[in-house]
Amino acid sequence: MRRFVLAAVAATLVLAPAAPAQADPIGGTGWSLVFNDDFDGTSVDTTKWNYRTDVKALSAQEADNVSVGNGVMSISQEHVPDHPSGKDFTGGGLITKQKFRYGYYETRARINDGPGWHTAFWLQCGDGATTFPACQRTEIDGFEIDSHLPTSLRHNIITWKGSGVSNSFYSSTGVYNIGFDLRQWHTYGIDWSETSVKYYVDGVLKATQNYAPSAWMHDYTNIWLTSIGYAVQPDPAKLPSTAQFDYIKYWQKDYYLDNDGPAAYGYSETGSWSDSTVTGWTHSSPTRFATCGVAGATATWRPNLRTAGTYQVYVYKAAHAHSDANTRYDVAGTTTFVNGTSGASGWVSLGTFSLPAGTGTAVQLTSSGNGCARADAVKFVRS
Repeated sequence: MRRFVLAAVAATLVLAPAAPAQADPIGGTGWSLVFNDDFDGTSVDTTKWNYRTDVKALSAQEADNVSVGNGVMSISQEHVPDHPSGKDFTGGGLITKQKFRYGYYETRARINDGPGWHTAFWLQCGDGATTFPACQRTEIDGFEIDSHLPTSLRHNIITWKGSGVSNSFYSSTGVYNIGFDLRQWHTYGIDWSETSVKYYVDGVLKATQNYAPSAWMHDYTNIWLTSIGYAVQPDPAKLPSTAQFDYIKYWQKDYYLDNDGPAAYGYSETGSWSDSTVTGWTHSSPTRFATCGVAGATATWRPNLRTAGTYQVYVYKAAHAHSDANTRYDVAGTTTFVNGTSGASGWVSLGTFSLPAGTGTAVQLTSSGNGCARADAVKFVRS
């Protein structure tokens, strides 16, 4: 992963010890396990994963370097002189096909013995063909470990404008000594919310990075488990070597629904709607507007709540002089009117509700005809 000036804050297969039973990952209640791979099979589940196949730094990445067996996913690090890529070393990794947003991510991993390998557990949009895809916006590095420093790691948030073009925000803990050997099995967690990222090692909070909400930081990301040649020259005498991952899990507690993209699964409209140039909550998701001066158009967001509970429900108001001055919102039998012409754009609370699991709850917008009703996003935040 390319670095920018800070603008803000052994080849022997080793079986992973059994993971402890886990219901709620980091305390509290209401978490739902959404994605899980325990690597219990005999091959990579290609319905869940893409291979990392780019060429970067000191190595080319190959699908053949990734294997699953004996309860772990292994990434082989190889010395391959005269490789067609022009690199003398090969690494690899897996990237989820499914994209995710806020929640808690966890893996357990061990790095290799020997210098020259950069092993990471990180989040970024992409399919592994390049580290700099056009969809690249948010990068969150749950851990980055350079194998010549086997007791040190770092955590980062980096924002991009796509295709490797840096955005203005980069926050890093810097490399720090954690005090134990990362060539042994350890558990790593990422707790990603709308305004912060918290990093856990073996269940202990090690760092928190806060950031102001930005349209560049809300995109859906894939999970990457990778190891590449990086930082210092690998030692051929230490190769082949192996980095291993025991499992990967993702839990969700809050629900964010957009009007398009991966989070539009519960969105629908009636009446006449069009895309707007008015900025919404995310960089790549446009707001929608109903025909100005016409009452009765509706937009509906319907989440699939995995657990019943108490949720505070918000709608994103796209403030504009021509917005609807009396937009109606209905949720769980409660009506709220929002003036879209006043104040700044941002989240507006519609109240706190005790809601059932499933798709029985919805937020419905109805235009009043007093301007242009605008639809962007809603969120259900678990109490």
